[in-house]
Amino acid sequence: MFSFLDMVNHYLGYFNINVTLKSRIYTVLGFFGDIYLFYISFRFLQNQMFTKGIPILLVAIILLYFTVCNFYYYFTKKQPWFDISPKIAKALHIQEHPRETQVESKMGTTVISEERNVPANGLFDDQHLLPAKIEVSPTQQANIDRLVAQMEQQQLFQADYNGMNDRKIFELLKVNSKPVYAIGKGVLMPYFEMKKQGSSLIVYCGLNQAEIYPVGEIKRVGLQSVKSLDLTQVKLYLASVTLVGGPYKQIGRAGVIEAPQDFKLRAMLAYKKL
Repeated sequence: MFSFLDMVNHYLGYFNINVTLKSRIYTVLGFFGDIYLFYISFRFLQNQMFTKGIPILLVAIILLYFTVCNFYYYFTKKQPWFDISPKIAKALHIQEHPRETQVESKMGTTVISEERNVPANGLFDDQHLLPAKIEVSPTQQANIDRLVAQMEQQQLFQADYNGMNDRKIFELLKVNSKPVYAIGKGVLMPYFEMKKQGSSLIVYCGLNQAEIYPVGEIKRVGLQSVKSLDLTQVKLYLASVTLVGGPYKQIGRAGVIEAPQDFKLRAMLAYKKL
């Protein structure tokens, strides 16, 4: 029986299937394995081999408890009233991430502070904000990487997955397969501005206004290309520039794995009709 369970576990590792489905399979197989343990223990007890039967029976009871908890966890949305894990976490002073944190992380991000960061250029009416598409050249990407190193050195952010270990990240990825980024949702750039150079709109960023670098060219505002905009009829303002992307973790065949990715910029533009 145990050889069969080990074989199933071995071969399931070759398939990159949904983690929740795989956990359900393990739970069902574990249930049948537990029944086998009960069978062995009862046979030992029937033959009055108590020194062997009682320990196996105790192990089977403990495994049955965890199997039932797993059934609740993987097949329902309820938490069993007899689940002792919260009490264990409290006794060991293990701090769980709040539910709001998990909801944010289910969207494929790690946790960020609930405090609202005010952009360097002030606040704009959300009804007059449009997302901008930024095109980055290799030189500009190098400038972004340089700023990332400077920001991390100044402790403006920590690329530590909000302190979550792989087990916690694994639980979040089971709900949503989107990757979990080391920097979370994103980090607002300390300083940014937009300059018009010919017919191009270039974004500059830096730790302060004294030292800024070109980090990309705005190609689209909303659904319109910059070239199609009549800048004599509308005034554009760079409302915010957020650092996103970078290293992230996702579920692999052997558990949670980390993958590299370039840091990117996400910009929002405000507009005002003239």
